[in-house]
Parts: sequence; structure tokens; C-alpha cells
Amino acid sequence: MIKICRDKFPPIDLFQVGVNRGFSKWRIYENTVINDFRKNSDQFINGDYNFRRHPSYDIWKNEIIKNQGRKCCYCEKPIANGTLDHYRPKNGWQQNLGDPISKPGYYWLAYRWLNLLLTCGECNDQSQKGNLFPIGNVRATNQLSRLNDELATLINPYEEDPTQFISFYKSDPFSKHARGYETIKILKLKDRPDISEARKDNYSNYKMAMKIAQLPSPYNIISQEDIDEAKERIRVKIKSKEPFSGMILENIKNDSFD
Repeated sequence: MIKICRDKFPPIDLFQVGVNRGFSKWRIYENTVINDFRKNSDQFINGDYNFRRHPSYDIWKNEIIKNQGRKCCYCEKPIANGTLDHYRPKNGWQQNLGDPISKPGYYWLAYRWLNLLLTCGECNDQSQKGNLFPIGNVRATNQLSRLNDELATLINPYEEDPTQFISFYKSDPFSKHARGYETIKILKLKDRPDISEARKDNYSNYKMAMKIAQLPSPYNIISQEDIDEAKERIRVKIKSKEPFSGMILENIKNDSFD
């Protein structure tokens, strides 16, 4: 996991016609949801409320990809498409995995830029994050609540630096903080088959490139072209948008390449 930089404000997407002309689409949708809750909260509590698709979904997703790259914000594995996941779940939440889903969820954040993250399907699966959103304090209940007061357990790589909580020894993540431990557990970052082998391969490939890049030139059957290519692979692999670059950078910092 690596810190992802993006603007605090979303790409502008305004209604062009009608009574809402000139207003941000997401804001109108958000106000509609809040008003619907005031009129009839039961439909949110019993799960009957139908959230409309985000009006700026494609525009916002493309903007996030430009900043993040085509990789999951949590596990960093490469993704072809990915989905915009709600950091705080809109429909309902669980404090612990296996708990009944408590409703309503964070309905007022359904269309909010800072609550949307680009993730892979596995990290957002019900057996991983899903509706799971444990906190260490009083839970927010509406748009007047102070979200930071919740003391969220799950690390948000858009808002904080994950390396304060999680590091790597070779291809294995380890926690540096209780929140790191819980995030690894929630997302199953240590033992998920879809990422553990990919991380091992990525680590091994980087390590091999380092060995080749450090060879004197010329070196027996290793040409200068091979050495230059290895140096380029090293340069690319540590770019923030590259899959598993957080793992590579932590190993460099920890001097774990032996």
C-alpha cells in the first residue's frame, strides 16, 4: 500500500440544461439523498432505497486512474478496470466481520469525491472489506457528524501515508501499528492467493534486475544493453503508479534486498 496523491476537489461536471443547470451533478444527487432520508428514513433502514449511479462516475474514475494508475489502492495489484468503492459504505456497515449489517449506512457520502477509492473486486469483496468499517469511537450518523472523530481503523491511502502503519519484508507485509495489523487482516493482504504470488514474482524480478544493473560492463554474456534494460526496469518499478511499488520502496528503505 502506498500514499496516493489526488486533488482535494473533484473534476468539475455540471448540469448543462434544466433547473439544475450550472450546478455540480454530485451535489444535486447528494442533496436528493439527504432529502429522501428526511422524508422517509425507513427505506434506508430496511435496504429498499435505490441509490442512483454516480452521475460523474466515468469522469471521476478516469481522473483517479490518472493519479493512481491502473492498480488497486489497497493491495496494489494491477487491475484492468476496477470499481469505485465507498471507503465508508453507503448502504450499511459492520463493526466486525460476520456481524449483521447495521443500517442506514453513510448515505450522505454516496456521491462524495473523498469517499470514493479505486479498488479491485477482491479487496471490496464481502469476505474482505465489503461493508466492514470498524471504528474506535462514536459512529457518524449524518452529514453534521465529524468523520475524523470516528477514529476509523481501515487505512485510507488517499488521506494518510500507509507506510506509517504497514511495511514489507521481501514480499510479506507486516504491521507497524495496530491499524496496520487490522488493515492487513481486513483486506487479507498477507495470504490472499491473488496477490501473494504476484508480489513474490514482482519482488524476485526487481531483485534480479538490481543484480544485473550492478554488474560491471561488459560482463561475460551480459551485454551493456541488458544492463541498461535492467536499470530501466528498476526506474519504472519504483514509480508510484506501478503495481506493488509500495512493496518495492519499503524494501529499499528497509534494505531487505539480499
